Amino acid sequence: MSIETRDKIALIKTKHTATQLVRAGNLYFRHLEENPKELPTLAGYCLKAQVHPTNLRDYTVKHPKVHQQIETLALMQEQYCLINGIRNKANSIFAMFLLKSKHGFIDQPKTIEQHNTINLTPALMADAIALSEENKKKSGK
Repeated sequence: MSIETRDKIALIKTKHTATQLVRAGNLYFRHLEENPKELPTLAGYCLKAQVHPTNLRDYTVKHPKVHQQIETLALMQEQYCLINGIRNKANSIFAMFLLKSKHGFIDQPKTIEQHNTINLTPALMADAIALSEENKKKSGK
């Protein structure tokens, strides 16, 4: 890890305003637009904003705009993995891993159990038996 990166991460005790974080987030989003091959990450956001991930979680609770940016970042990451993984522009195995671990994708479809109950009246049951007997007589000929 470079000294510059360590210095940025060491800012864990630095206080940030929501405006500073939103501005840094916008700069990070612009950076991602200019570098479309780069995977959007929370670590990249934190380094650009010069905020520690632990503190960022606190800011997302206090500031809705920061929370919205983090949600947007997660969507961007999901889209990056889907699009680039399908087109083989990114490692498809890593894309699948990230989609499963961070975005809730699964390999197998969910099993759906359905329990149907039918209430048969005695009259309906008698009709069904009579129809069944008729079919037996017809097929016996």
